[in-house]
Amino acid sequence: MAIFPGGLIGRLNSAEVRVADPRVPEAAGLVSLRGRELYLLSLRNALLVDGAPEDDLLLTAGLRFSLAGAVEVEVTRVDLPARVLALRMPGQLRELCSSVYSFVATPEFDIVPGFLDDSPGRVWSTAEGWMIDLGQGPRALKLGQSFVVGEHPVEVTDAAVEELAVLATQARVRPLVITVRTTSAVVSSVGRSPLPIDGLPAELLTELALAGQPLAWEPLAQGLWGKRQGNTLRMSWDRALRRLRERLREGGVRENLIRADGRGNFELFLLPGDRVVDESG
Repeated sequence: MAIFPGGLIGRLNSAEVRVADPRVPEAAGLVSLRGRELYLLSLRNALLVDGAPEDDLLLTAGLRFSLAGAVEVEVTRVDLPARVLALRMPGQLRELCSSVYSFVATPEFDIVPGFLDDSPGRVWSTAEGWMIDLGQGPRALKLGQSFVVGEHPVEVTDAAVEELAVLATQARVRPLVITVRTTSAVVSSVGRSPLPIDGLPAELLTELALAGQPLAWEPLAQGLWGKRQGNTLRMSWDRALRRLRERLREGGVRENLIRADGRGNFELFLLPGDRVVDESG
């Protein structure tokens, strides 16, 4: 069975993937396209991986999960579009990867992931598409639209994945400052809004930043999860690592900041000019 962005999995007659099992909710999950990745968003805590509920799942070939602990599902194939929705702003082209964005006016005009109370405008995704609110109420965000935030022109466009990859590479060469505080961290660079990171992704980043050398994943994961073993430990590690990398990607941080050596070791890969600020003590 095939399902497309905006499609539902569940017992509803209108669900693209209909599951006729009374234990499965009418709407168990919603497929959402976020930039260059497809996610399955949990509805009513119905998505479980290894028995643990997940808020969202990055859809990749081979992923296995269950609906309400009743029906096992395997993703066999994921096809992504060649072009994605983006915002063209002064001096930059920004792909919409996160589910919620807020415009900021200082220190320079930009758009950042998350909901900010004092933002002059916000953009967010829904099951039907993207929405925008510039203070006059929500309206649909559509390809080809132009609007002004403050005094800054913004155009809704689409861009080839290859073009965005080149722009992202250019942006990632800016020196990074990684400030670690055990259960929180901030990644910042000149001309970009600071990227806050919390929870387990921040703990993982802190451990790698303070080590100053490659670390084996298993003892590092045991330090984070304690009693978990085997496949359960590995899946927990993979999810935390994936969330950290997703968060870095949302903030425009280079993807190889967390680098694997192919032998089960991971390290914080610093380029010339990058530095770590330790505020964990």
